Amino acid sequence: MTAIYQLPRSIEHNNVEEVLTQVVKALSPLAAQETLVIDCQALTVFDSSALSALLAIKRRASEKTIQIQIQAVPEKLASLAKVYGLAEIVLA
Repeated sequence: MTAIYQLPRSIEHNNVEEVLTQVVKALSPLAAQETLVIDCQALTVFDSSALSALLAIKRRASEKTIQIQIQAVPEKLASLAKVYGLAEIVLA
């Protein structure tokens, strides 16, 4: 089974915990080896909290052996990941 989670328009320090709570809910029904697609298309306002959220999502999914695919990553977020040396981890 593959599920899709649409990230919100904004991920910043003030709402990152709420976003993580919602993604954890999206992970809950998935079994090992299933996939959650994280769609970043709507994400236009973000700070480094967005990278933190993506790292946490990947970590939680890994604990359940769930695959994560990230699609439609904004160019600015990809650049930020490269600056922090996280591109291979977060965007893979």
